[in-house]
Amino acid sequence: MEKTSRIGRFDLLRIKQMIIRFITSVSIFAVTVFFTPNFNISSFPILILSSLCIIIFDYLISIISGIHDIPLGRGIVGFVSAAIIIYSTQYFVDGYYISVISSLIAAAIYGLINSMLPNRI
Repeated sequence: MEKTSRIGRFDLLRIKQMIIRFITSVSIFAVTVFFTPNFNISSFPILILSSLCIIIFDYLISIISGIHDIPLGRGIVGFVSAAIIIYSTQYFVDGYYISVISSLIAAAIYGLINSMLPNRI
């Protein structure tokens, strides 16, 4: 019985972390859109959908490649992967547009703001 309660607590903690990450991601993304030129999101629901898409892409890339598990993953490799994720989201979300240069700027702003936040809850 103790084993299932540990698993249940872990799942609950993981869900809480994902919800908090989503809320902070939407907030950071809204600020990033405001300060980045040639970056347009047509409405608030598109902002939420694109943030969700970016979180899912980031999660899949970290599972497949293990980028966030290595120390270099938080540096240039993480920056480049964030820029690619931010840019490629426009092909999956209608009402979201960003240029290549703007995706680099957005990745820098997003990374800067995200680095100021605590990683663990």
